[in-house]
Amino acid sequence: MSRDAWLRALRDPDPDVAVDAAQRLGDLGDTSAVGPLCQALRAGAAAVRGAACEALGALGDARAVGPLVSLLRDVDDDVRGEAFSALLAIAQSRARALPADAFMGDPADAPAEAMTQIVWQTDTEALTLLQHALRDPDPEVRIGAAFTLGRLGVLAALAPLATLAERDPEVDVRSAAAFALGDLGERGAVGAADALTHAWQGQETPDEVAVAVTRAFVEIADTRGFRVLADALRHADPRVRQLGAMGLGRLGDTTAVPRLCKALNDPNVGVQRCVAAALGQLRDPMAIKPLLSAVHGRDAEVRATIAAALEQFDRAVMSAVLVDAARTPDAGLRESAVYLLGRLGIDAGLTRALRDPEATVRKAAALALGHLGALHHRATLEGALQDEDWTVRVAAAEALRRLGDPAALPALRARQADPHRVVRNAVSTALKHLGPATES
Repeated sequence: MSRDAWLRALRDPDPDVAVDAAQRLGDLGDTSAVGPLCQALRAGAAAVRGAACEALGALGDARAVGPLVSLLRDVDDDVRGEAFSALLAIAQSRARALPADAFMGDPADAPAEAMTQIVWQTDTEALTLLQHALRDPDPEVRIGAAFTLGRLGVLAALAPLATLAERDPEVDVRSAAAFALGDLGERGAVGAADALTHAWQGQETPDEVAVAVTRAFVEIADTRGFRVLADALRHADPRVRQLGAMGLGRLGDTTAVPRLCKALNDPNVGVQRCVAAALGQLRDPMAIKPLLSAVHGRDAEVRATIAAALEQFDRAVMSAVLVDAARTPDAGLRESAVYLLGRLGIDAGLTRALRDPEATVRKAAALALGHLGALHHRATLEGALQDEDWTVRVAAAEALRRLGDPAALPALRARQADPHRVVRNAVSTALKHLGPATES
């Protein structure tokens, strides 16, 4: 069908036909359809209004901003969502067309004459409408306007957005304004960090506002956000604590290390991982021992994140700390050190750890030796197949499987009748892996 046929179909009383027509017009990319699609925003069927919103977002024409803002008050939740998405899509499209410093020093509702000569008139009209919409009594409209101005990167919108982020009575509006301030901060708005700091109210900051503020500081990596990010580590919402850790890692300020080391004991696994990663980014030697201490009894992903973080440190310093810890009286610390030595490819002390009085340490040593993949450890691991503790024997069989040396087959066959079922299963798996052609 032609464009004209789709335009006629857009007015069809059958909602299914009109919806299909709106989608086709959006796909065509012909901005001459903007007017008819804006008319369709007044259709009786919510599905048609929603489809028209989606099509207008795809076309990316600023003339649709006004009608779409009005749809933020629609009675249908889905339509309001489509209008919001369309506004953001248009903002993303128009942001690429506007000059990099558009309205940098002028209010959006009173642009300088020179600026109106180098951008489309529809853009200036849309910006004026959005600026006014920030004061609309409907919070949905304020939210849509805030997000759109932020996505456009209109730096002159910073002051009204800062006011919304700090004082608006609606938490969702404050959150949207903080998010938009982050967008402006990424565009280089020098006042964004100060505005975000004012929007932060310590531990009393509502969760969604706190998420938006800390997320913004993570993105802009502005050192003026240090206090907020450090404070975020104690917020009730784990998302905020995660973002606080991420932001401190990105700032590169090692004065955050003591706070982050303390946060390694956070009850949330996601926070623990973000904190460990941040300490890896900062690479301060004083964090090595706290990271080591945080391994024992933790989630496997946390342990892996700690190992990855330690890879960022000076290898000689980090190795010395781990080797020393493998001889400490604390069995849990010895186990952690042995685990990390294996993950980081350091074999110093691992053979001795395989004779440790604690089975948990011997098990960690066997797995660490298997992780190293060094064939000269095969005989040592074969000896561990005789360990009195079944968990160590399982670890030894798994380690031999990882080594991949067929020379271990005789020692593994000798344990096929092990009294413990789990050991027999581990041995069987290793035998199949090392000698599939000869094992039944």
